[in-house]
Amino acid sequence: MLEPMLQRTLGRLGVRDANPPFLPLAFRLFTSFGLLVLHLALPAEGRVAGPGESAYLLALGLLFIEATWEVGLGLKAQDILLFPTPRLPWIRWNLALDLVLVALIIAFQGVMQERFSTLYIFPVLASAFYLGTVEIVWVGIACSASHILLVLGFSSGLLPAFGLSGETLDPDGTRLPYLLGIASLQVFATTLVVVLIRRNLERLSTDLSVSEAAVDELSALHRRVVDSMSSGLITLDPAGRVTSANPAAEAILGRSVPLGVPLQGLLPLGDPLPTQRGREHRFEVTVQTQDARRRILGGHLASLRDGRGQETGQLLLFQDLTELKALEERTRISERLAAIGQLAAGLAHELRNPLASISGCVQLLHQGQAPVDVQGRVLGILERETHRVGAIVSDFLDFARPEALPSATLYLPRVLEEARASWEMDLRTGGLPLTVQAPPKTFLRSDAVGLHRMLMNLLSNARKAVKGIPAPRVSLSAVQSEGQIQLTVEDNGCGMGPDQLDRLFVPFAGSFEEGSGLGMSLVYKFTEAMGWRIEVQSRLGEGTRVQIFLPEAGSEDALAAHGDQA
Repeated sequence: MLEPMLQRTLGRLGVRDANPPFLPLAFRLFTSFGLLVLHLALPAEGRVAGPGESAYLLALGLLFIEATWEVGLGLKAQDILLFPTPRLPWIRWNLALDLVLVALIIAFQGVMQERFSTLYIFPVLASAFYLGTVEIVWVGIACSASHILLVLGFSSGLLPAFGLSGETLDPDGTRLPYLLGIASLQVFATTLVVVLIRRNLERLSTDLSVSEAAVDELSALHRRVVDSMSSGLITLDPAGRVTSANPAAEAILGRSVPLGVPLQGLLPLGDPLPTQRGREHRFEVTVQTQDARRRILGGHLASLRDGRGQETGQLLLFQDLTELKALEERTRISERLAAIGQLAAGLAHELRNPLASISGCVQLLHQGQAPVDVQGRVLGILERETHRVGAIVSDFLDFARPEALPSATLYLPRVLEEARASWEMDLRTGGLPLTVQAPPKTFLRSDAVGLHRMLMNLLSNARKAVKGIPAPRVSLSAVQSEGQIQLTVEDNGCGMGPDQLDRLFVPFAGSFEEGSGLGMSLVYKFTEAMGWRIEVQSRLGEGTRVQIFLPEAGSEDALAAHGDQA
């Protein structure tokens, strides 16, 4: 009660709180003051009285004055701190005065009252905060010896009567061993506990020092790593304000990054910042630095979490992609030029053979000496090769022409039936049957001409693959599952090896003698334009399976299409 009151009083005078206070001095100041006030306030019949009462009060007054003087020195010397911890000699001096105060109280209250011997514990406990283990043991020995000397001195008459000591002595000495033993046991038990606590505190202090050194080292390593990063690193609080930024972030942005500014003032990521339910958000933005330079920045924004997994902010990691994007553009242009050159070479190769035949036929007709039957064959060759050149040019134009967007809702059974009819009308099939499984009665969105051409290209390749096979088989099927349609064209023909599969969709990379070599390129181009997915499985000598995955048409489109067809 007294210490908080004194703290508030001194606080009004501008004294700063000292936490924790120096315990021996605080104990002596408040105990001596309290005992003086209590002794003087009680009536004569209610307080302890006896020989040496005046000396007892004088000693309490001197101890209170001495404690007040030390407090004044501390307030003056330690920047007006209350109960500051002094140097080691003064600590020992205060513990000795506390021992004197405890001995004075016990002597006046009566050495035969064993309950007061518990007061010796306080100097031992207080020494644990300021002394080493050896000195703590010496404090315990001094407390025990002081009590033994008081009891023996008053019981033997060597010390004059003082307060209640000397009046109620044990004439036969049966209580003396108990009084001496219980007090010494309390003091030494307390000393043992305090020594163990002190050693544990020293070990904890050592471990804490080691941990602090490790934390400092890790913190320094973390700072060096962050400062050495070539990527920009910015941390944000939950409100999206900057809490830290490494030097690379300022170098990439071309400006300083003050703390506390909103991220939207640095990067145009939107307000509020984008989130993806705890996952990182990737971005790519274009900014203009203060020197009017245009930069392309790319990176990701992720949640910043504490040890308990709770989000405490966001982490922004980004890089300068300007040079990389320029390199990608140059690489893309080079790849386009290479593809154009490859396509032109393939087209020239495909056109060279029919043009050579046409040139030979023209030269033969130009001589005018060929028989009539030879001229008929030459004209037939001219017509065939001319059609071949026309087919190559038509396929090439189809490949180069942009694909049309989906424009109609088609009934799947009718699509497969039209493909079967075209197969049966094609004389090149040579009567080879096409197995068409019963398709599901569903609808799809597609360009009708492009879809039919895609199926016929796949069936044409299957027909070429089974040429010369003892038991050729070509099938067309469709399966509906979870809003998706799977079209499958399968054969048991010659199949393809890994190298052929890698070049399957490359223009003019076909291995069949018949055709322009653009069929699978046209199929892939159409599926990509429609947003569909194509998968090809093939093994040499075992056949090929081509699967097209496309979405089923919505119920409203299906009903409308069904009404139109009805």
